[in-house]
Amino acid sequence: QVVCRGPTSGASHLALPPMAAFSRAALAAAALASGARACTIVAVGKDASASGYPMVSHTDDSGDGTTDIRLVRVPRKKWAAGSKRPLHKWVYGYPRVVVAERAPDYAPVDAQQESAAIGYIPQVNETYAYWDMDYGVQNEVGLSIGESTCTARTVGWPATADRPYGYNRAGIEDLSKIALERCATARCAVQLMGDVAVEQGFYSADSGEPSNPDFSDSAEALVIADTEELWIFNVLTGANNASAIWAAQRVPAGHVAAVGNAFSIRKMNLSDSENFLYSPGVTTLAEAQKWWSPLEDLPGFFDFFGAYGYTPEATGADPAAAEMLKETLAFYSGRRMWRVFSLLSPAEGAKLNPNKGNLPHTVDPYPGSVPAPKASVTAQMVMEVLRDHYEGTPYDLTVGMAAGPFGTPNRGPPPPRGAARRNRGAPMTLCGRGARRPSREATASKHNPL
Repeated sequence: QVVCRGPTSGASHLALPPMAAFSRAALAAAALASGARACTIVAVGKDASASGYPMVSHTDDSGDGTTDIRLVRVPRKKWAAGSKRPLHKWVYGYPRVVVAERAPDYAPVDAQQESAAIGYIPQVNETYAYWDMDYGVQNEVGLSIGESTCTARTVGWPATADRPYGYNRAGIEDLSKIALERCATARCAVQLMGDVAVEQGFYSADSGEPSNPDFSDSAEALVIADTEELWIFNVLTGANNASAIWAAQRVPAGHVAAVGNAFSIRKMNLSDSENFLYSPGVTTLAEAQKWWSPLEDLPGFFDFFGAYGYTPEATGADPAAAEMLKETLAFYSGRRMWRVFSLLSPAEGAKLNPNKGNLPHTVDPYPGSVPAPKASVTAQMVMEVLRDHYEGTPYDLTVGMAAGPFGTPNRGPPPPRGAARRNRGAPMTLCGRGARRPSREATASKHNPL
């Protein structure tokens, strides 16, 4: 989905923007949107955008399963005093949730049962209408969101009846929807989502099990746009499988941003509230676990991805497999970032090494965003990026033996161990079974669920 920002109509706080144009774009791109696991965000600041308004786009991968592809309109609503807003464990596949109160399209059909709530927060008096899929898309005043699952050094599980070890009640699905229900600006959205995550506890839909935690999928990133600003939001579970740690960074208006399944917030100026927001005690867990020390940065600065991003350790029963996973994660994220920047800002992309990778402790890492020429990026260009498979580069997925006689960029199951050192490219558009996250089976790590 490519969401192009535009002006709202009228002066009312709940005035409707020109939603028809977005509806056509979203419906045309609905085939790109599915479940989580392998997602790419491409975002454009207002000064780099040809329209003069920010853009957010998002490809989404349903992993090994199917997905609920419905584009649902959640209506604007007024709520009685004292109402509660339920939190749910959203699921892959149809139906993603069954809650008649949320929207007519989420009402039960046939023998479906209403989804049980796993938590509640106080409801507000009135909520905006918005377009919804697995994650919230865009609300009636133009706030827009894209999503990408990330790696982290903590994991957290939902407080569902079948998970006695789960203590958390807010997943990224509900966080994105709550933001669209209540906020008109990106700054409001990141602060609200962060506050709810800290209070209710954040969980990832892909954290594995306590006996085999999945650090490769245990955190989330969102890019949020209003009619003026873009913000990047990174969130992971806090200490002791509870609460949350989060950070948000404002993207310069003349930049393009890329997120490819890894945090992209690096050096934070903790005293610059115009450009950085974060959870209370954002450095505390990193210092306690010796993942980061104030001596590593200038006073008042903090490397969020360096502290909380996940790097597999080549130790344990199968160090070779762990090393392969490490290299795969590096290029799985970094190669996509390089390609986005190269296509939308060629002069800046040419400065980057496509073989560098993107891990928490990569030396001189990729930036989370780069400058682009003023008014140079169109919605069509963003869509072309989302369709890209590295054509014309050494990493072209449409050529070679693996592409077969018809030049398909899609790949089947991973090859037997030892058949290849690593897959050096990942398609920008990841749908269904076309691409997979690297396996975590042989990863031996000293990280723990905390």
